[in-house]
Amino acid sequence: MTPIRQLPTVTSQAMRESGTRVFSPAGMTASLTPALALAYLQELSLDVRAAVVLDPAGRPLAGDADLAARARELLASPGAAPAATGSLLAARAPDGGAIAVLTGSRALVLLVEHDLAEMAKSLVTAPETSA
Repeated sequence: MTPIRQLPTVTSQAMRESGTRVFSPAGMTASLTPALALAYLQELSLDVRAAVVLDPAGRPLAGDADLAARARELLASPGAAPAATGSLLAARAPDGGAIAVLTGSRALVLLVEHDLAEMAKSLVTAPETSA
């Protein structure tokens, strides 16, 4: 009987078999920029209608500037009712900024809330000050 050898089907599998490290040891960066956070959010949910990142003063840094006023209202009064065309959700970043998203009616709201909260943990909206 002839032995059967599996052939690599993807590049990463071939790299692993040759002993090459597949993954970067450095890992991901610790913080998200406003533009990167919005791009990532669009990838996570197909039913994101609009999104905005606000600085600690409530000024829009990236995204839909028209959504900024509604986002500031929501952040000032937690527990606001969902918008008629979907839900307006927001989460605060540790530096005082925020990210807000308007979803359509088919979004999985609890999942989007979770994604926002996780993203907000790494979001950097305040300018860095040098010591």
